Amino acid sequence: MIEETLPTDWHWLDQFIGPLGDDFVGAVLERPTEQMRPALDDIFN
Repeated sequence: MIEETLPTDWHWLDQFIGPLGDDFVGAVLERPTEQMRPALDDIFN
């Protein structure tokens, strides 16, 4: 039986992907504005 501790966070992945660039982090954190689509209101109500 192999007894290893299981990671509880994602820090172990850093050794495989390396540091993330500022452009990548900015794109991930970007929140798009809400789109208004009144024609779809009838479909989902």
